[in-house]
Amino acid sequence: MGEAPGERQARFDRLFADDPDPWDIDTSPYERGKREAALAALGERRFTRLLEVGCAGGALTERLVERADSIVAVDVSTKALELSSRRLSRFDSVEFIAAEVPSYWPHGKFDAVILSEVLYFLGAEEIRTVSRLARASLTADGICLLVNWTGPNDLPVDGDRAVELFLDAAPWQIAKARREECYRLDLLAIR
Repeated sequence: MGEAPGERQARFDRLFADDPDPWDIDTSPYERGKREAALAALGERRFTRLLEVGCAGGALTERLVERADSIVAVDVSTKALELSSRRLSRFDSVEFIAAEVPSYWPHGKFDAVILSEVLYFLGAEEIRTVSRLARASLTADGICLLVNWTGPNDLPVDGDRAVELFLDAAPWQIAKARREECYRLDLLAIR
């Protein structure tokens, strides 16, 4: 089971208040490489409306702006969203929403949903619900990109189990899969 509603927000707000880049997303070669791999997995496609769940400080969001007409960027941490909105203040195509999935899911259709380093913070049933919500919110040709750390953690599930739960919850087709030493990328399409 995951944390109670509000506990994740408090934990991540503390984390970002203590360090605006707690995972060295902007400076780590590992994080830069993972971000480039995620962008490569999306291909050259341009997106009309993209949903990024777990935007954190906006490093990936900043790169996605080049590929999407509009982005809905959701994060549980209001502190992270403050950083992200400052970073991306020059773009009017990004809407920032402080919310916790799956209790909140944005309305409307998306041609891409990105869940990067998010799923394993959720409980098993929450992951299943997010899978169903993501699939239901995609356009007919929409895609869903999962990025998950696969190393050990003390969270509700590990990255591999999170993907298993996600795939089992809704009819997905794996379009691309990539496994590196510490993470995996799964690009999914509607089946």
